[in-house]
Amino acid sequence: MANKVYVSGHKNPDTDSICSAIAYANLVNQLKKYDAKPVRLGNVSLETQYVLDTFKVQAPELLKTVRQTVADLKFDRVVKFTSDFTLKTAWDLMKAKSLKTAPIVDKNATLLGILSSTSLIEGYMGGWNANILAESKTPVENIIEVLEAKCLYRNNDDTYYGELQIGSMSSAEMKKRIQEKDIVLVGGDRRSAIEVCIQNKAGLIVLTGNLPLSQELAKQIREANITTILTPYNTYMASQIIVQAIPVSHVMDTDNITCVHVEDSIDQVKEVMTETRYHNYPVLDVNNKVLGTLSRYDVIVDEKKQIIQVDHNERGQAVDGIEEAEILEVIDHHRVADFATMSPLYFRGEPVGCTATIVAKMYHENGVEITKEMAGLMLGAIISDTLLFKSPTCTPVDEQMARELANIAGVKIEDFGMDMFRAGTSLKGKTVSEILNADYKPFKFGDSKVGVGQVNSMDIDGFLPLKEEMLAYMNEKVEKDGLDFIMLLVTDIINANSEVFVAGKEQLVEQAFNCQLVDHQATLPGVISRKKQVVPVITALY
Repeated sequence: MANKVYVSGHKNPDTDSICSAIAYANLVNQLKKYDAKPVRLGNVSLETQYVLDTFKVQAPELLKTVRQTVADLKFDRVVKFTSDFTLKTAWDLMKAKSLKTAPIVDKNATLLGILSSTSLIEGYMGGWNANILAESKTPVENIIEVLEAKCLYRNNDDTYYGELQIGSMSSAEMKKRIQEKDIVLVGGDRRSAIEVCIQNKAGLIVLTGNLPLSQELAKQIREANITTILTPYNTYMASQIIVQAIPVSHVMDTDNITCVHVEDSIDQVKEVMTETRYHNYPVLDVNNKVLGTLSRYDVIVDEKKQIIQVDHNERGQAVDGIEEAEILEVIDHHRVADFATMSPLYFRGEPVGCTATIVAKMYHENGVEITKEMAGLMLGAIISDTLLFKSPTCTPVDEQMARELANIAGVKIEDFGMDMFRAGTSLKGKTVSEILNADYKPFKFGDSKVGVGQVNSMDIDGFLPLKEEMLAYMNEKVEKDGLDFIMLLVTDIINANSEVFVAGKEQLVEQAFNCQLVDHQATLPGVISRKKQVVPVITALY
């Protein structure tokens, strides 16, 4: 299967939005059509949670955006380069992974600097002098490692700071040049050169060519307490390789390092890359720890996230960043609004009361057995959206499917429905923000925008103490979002009525619904469906 496909309901999800996402993702996975994952775009309501708990199904993961971020890219999660690496080790790793640059980190993966092939080449081409090993405080262990050397004698002094010399001249000339603590490369068994090193108190003697050392000279070296190593490389090769023992901490760049973070959007990264000219960029996690490196090529080949939308098709109700994603399918029972895609897709819209009704039909059409858990979720969605078959949006298909699902789930529809509504309609302890936004949808009509929220309650009188605070909050939202008005429907499920509260241009609501608002409030007899009895009326008004 290809990449993960997200199955998502709308923002401020209701029971249908979440349960249909779970049920349809399950169907898609059963058919091995995609690797589908149900997600939610907001908090789970008390009603929805009751349904999930009843059938022991976990709520989907929250998805905040489908905008591409660095975390979505297949960047190189490189082996961590630590500051004590030798240049040879770092260079070998960079070649193996075709890296132009590498992040250098401490033991906690915190970024210390950047090692670039450019800085290495510049050093070899004249940037380093005979003091380079001293300046970089290169430990003898590094020198032994890169020269593949054998230690003949080791003193307890770990500092070998001095110039790098090659003992190839006459003894007299060597006596003039070799200073205390110098590192001297000696061509194998050159006795006179070794004796000068001993006399002048060299810091480290490197014998090349793997030639044996006489017992007498070995004794003199021990008595002089000079660390001496033996390498199989000849003098020329040893002189070239020994500088690769320098720790990368001496060569790495530490100023003006340009990094990217895993949460950065692709657009942000492209802007950074436009303003700089690096081949690779360190990638940091949320704790500023190094995860790897991102190349320009990685950004060029990024793939869009794929999504299936259920129970909505309007852009304003979709996940943030939907314009950057690829929509594969839409399963919905609402009007088709401002919907356009870059490529063809599977679109299934039916004039039924609930998306879960369509999903259940698709189980049958594809010969996939509906489990007790999936039946319970889809039943809860149908009961919620049709208000236990009292909503004018309810069709005979919804009711027939609900009764079939109830048999599979092993519950009585009326009892389960009333328990579900009781769990979901309690307003106790909720803030006005939570009440309005629990099931709130924005709608756009040309240049005008309105908002319609709905909350089901079996105790409308219990809402009235919150009225003043709610209207103040709604007025703030009207101003902030540039809306003509906001309607909040507090729907009495049992008596099939809604009490409407309005902020903004009240005259538009009065005109549309032929009602008289008193203190920003009116009763709408028989109005219980936002989709069929509210949105079409507002649409006709505009």
